Amino acid sequence: MLAVHCPRCGRPAPVSLASPDLMACAACHYRGPPPAAAAQGLRAAAHVVLQADVRRRQLSDALRRMLVTASQRHARLLVVFALASVPITGFTALILLGLWVSPDGEGDVVTGGMVVASWLGTVGAGAAVLALVRRRQRRIEEACAARPPAAPGEPAACHVCGAPLGGGDGAVVRCGFCAADNLVSPAVLERVRARQVVVLQSFEQAVSAELASFGRATSGAAAAVVATALVVPVAVFILAIAAVLAGESRRPPVDAAVRYAVVSTPLGQCVGKLSPGADGGAAVRFGGFRRAELPEEQALAPGAPIEAVSPGALVGRAVTAKQGAGVVAEVFSSPLTGNSAEVRREDGTSFTSSIAGLCLGGSAPR
Repeated sequence: MLAVHCPRCGRPAPVSLASPDLMACAACHYRGPPPAAAAQGLRAAAHVVLQADVRRRQLSDALRRMLVTASQRHARLLVVFALASVPITGFTALILLGLWVSPDGEGDVVTGGMVVASWLGTVGAGAAVLALVRRRQRRIEEACAARPPAAPGEPAACHVCGAPLGGGDGAVVRCGFCAADNLVSPAVLERVRARQVVVLQSFEQAVSAELASFGRATSGAAAAVVATALVVPVAVFILAIAAVLAGESRRPPVDAAVRYAVVSTPLGQCVGKLSPGADGGAAVRFGGFRRAELPEEQALAPGAPIEAVSPGALVGRAVTAKQGAGVVAEVFSSPLTGNSAEVRREDGTSFTSSIAGLCLGGSAPR
């Protein structure tokens, strides 16, 4: 708010560039010319405003519509976001339910953590976009908000020149003196009332700063919202991929709590995870990375002999897997597949396979 010290009582009183030779003090009811230096500063500031391109202080049609329908647009965004969150939320719930009922618990914590992290990343990205859109909208509202009335019944004043604003039929009113657009929504005026700054000198600098602030807030507003909506989800996706790659690059020791056994199958002697079975027996599970010819699990009768095998004993053994045949060079724990083996082919290339599902022998799968 542009103001000068009242020559009668000394209190700050609002002034306008539209009437630099007249001021009114609400405290002592003085009405007359301001001090000469102040009047000269107001005329210089008015010259700055009138020399600037009028488009620098006006809203585009798109921004005007955005401000007028701000609450409806925000409500629509919330509805769209809620509907868009349903598929990823349902998918996450199904994955977690499958992990919970699955008898094979290896890697469940890592897999469940990654699924939950993906859900949080997706929903969090959407929430961040909504918050940034809302923040951008508030910034524009505050940049073009009129100055609230000094007293009930008085008109609001132009945020650029301080001239009183006439009545309008909408939320945006154009100033009759400097042609600046002003938002006069009561909710916005009440919000900016507490942030008013009284400017008692350097009127030219204050007006130039107001024009620059308005330009920064409104320039490229739509493009900034679109860019935010695109960049945030992409950034979350890239971070998720980076986290997976970082986890896969580490090779911690195998999980010793997982027990393995070798059983006879249609493909020969194959390795599977040993778990309790029905009727007091046991079951050997070959996992989801097995060859197509292997069953998901093979039951062992109660009292049947079990040929246990440790992951470390597989190093140097010839094996076949879904990806091919070769010799086990290393065993380790993987965040994605649990206990895993690096298998080196005869041509020097290698691949990674889950230990469960490896078959002892050297014939390559078809």
